[in-house]
Amino acid sequence: MLKRLNFMLAIGLVFTVFACYPGGAEFVDELDTSISKYDDEYAWDALSGKTYSIPDKITYVKDGKPVLAPDRKHDAAIKAQLREEYGNLGMTEVAEGVDPNIAVAITIIEQNNTGAAWIPGGGWWGGYPGWGWGGYYPWYPVYYSFKTGSVVIEKGDYDNRDEVEETIPLIYSGVLDGLLQGSDDYIGDRIERGIDELFNQVPFN
Repeated sequence: MLKRLNFMLAIGLVFTVFACYPGGAEFVDELDTSISKYDDEYAWDALSGKTYSIPDKITYVKDGKPVLAPDRKHDAAIKAQLREEYGNLGMTEVAEGVDPNIAVAITIIEQNNTGAAWIPGGGWWGGYPGWGWGGYYPWYPVYYSFKTGSVVIEKGDYDNRDEVEETIPLIYSGVLDGLLQGSDDYIGDRIERGIDELFNQVPFN
């Protein structure tokens, strides 16, 4: 059921854009889309008092492959805004080396080709080396062309990690689509607006 939801969300993202602008968008930011997928069995109404961790470095992927030396001009702003949003929810960031209740992974994806764009591997986990996502896989573009890019924010239930399989149940995926085009300030403003939109959606609001 969850895998089917993954596919339907990816297709829905495409139809949302074309339904809103059937004649074509006039400005780049008109194509920006924020969409969330989450595990509705998780206790989202009890986030206050929980802890979280954010990886030291954001993972970058271009055309399906990790970028070894990315331009990290937006990293600090993204992480600062996430810390502010989690703080507003009553959550506390743990120090390095301390186990959190929720582990956060952040990925920036740039896809320049068109057609089928499937990124395998069950997520791009950057917070705890050697650990993968468990439960269900995060969704990535399927039969869709990402001409600009996406910011993917994922959350894992670290309390219920499987130490034998070395996986962490994925409980949330939030995607900002169409963000990596324009000036640095323009992109930064749109990323900030997109993250704000994610935290104004369920399950946070």
